[in-house]
Amino acid sequence: MMDTMAQKIESEDLSGVDKGLVAMFLKMSPEERLRSNDNAVRAILELRSAFRNKKISRCRSQYVT
Repeated sequence: MMDTMAQKIESEDLSGVDKGLVAMFLKMSPEERLRSNDNAVRAILELRSAFRNKKISRCRSQYVT
């Protein structure tokens, strides 16, 4: 029985779809989904900006020394 459960889990993993995440978003209202998307976009933009700023500060520090 354990082998069939492991095979089932493995086949679900191969699809690349997080069914729990899909279920979570389907339970949300359209407004909640948009808010969640906006938060994700905001986080991505903050990370990009921090990475860019770190990269720029590294380049500047190379020229200063």
